[in-house]
Amino acid sequence: MTRINLLPPEHRAKASREQGILLVVLGLVAVVLVLGAVYFLTLQKVNGKQEDVDVAQVQIDQVNQQIEELRPYEAIETQKVSMAETVKGLYDSRVLWSAILEEISLVIPDTVSLTQMSCTVPSNMLAGSVDASGATEAVGISFSGQAGTFRDVGEFMTRLGLLPQVMNPRLLSATASDATPGEEPFVTFQVEVVLRPFVDSPPVSGVPTVPTPAATTEGM
Repeated sequence: MTRINLLPPEHRAKASREQGILLVVLGLVAVVLVLGAVYFLTLQKVNGKQEDVDVAQVQIDQVNQQIEELRPYEAIETQKVSMAETVKGLYDSRVLWSAILEEISLVIPDTVSLTQMSCTVPSNMLAGSVDASGATEAVGISFSGQAGTFRDVGEFMTRLGLLPQVMNPRLLSATASDATPGEEPFVTFQVEVVLRPFVDSPPVSGVPTVPTPAATTEGM
């Protein structure tokens, strides 16, 4: 059976246009719905990421707070290391008077006797000294004593020059005694030596430098 459209042509065209508009509107609605769904899903992901960022920021703040709480201990550790290095430097640059005196006792000739000995640490060998090279030599040890002859004094000075801890022995004076019947002649003398300087400058001790008093020994 054949279908016959009894609508006038202008009505048929209008119906077609309305159907097309309806299809366009439905298409736009579908696009809006899809975009809305995409926006909603994206917003959920963004909110989830923001929560992760907030949690991470809280953790960072907690770690920073712990770091600030531990910072004083870092300063204490740094000070401890610095003090240990200073103490080691002071220990390495100390003057071993016991070793020096023992060495001197081994080189004194039998014909020489000491009546006085003065020991002083030069300023260039004290802690915090800028120049440890000993460019300006200062007396470290001075001796006064008696010897049988001038040759014995020279022998004593030669032996002092062989010691590793001292250098540059120098004769200040040597005087022969007046001839007295019944007594052996002798020579009174004064000799001084310089302590061998350190290779490196002694470190600063961190405390006020106390002048080292001279140590005097009588009747050696």
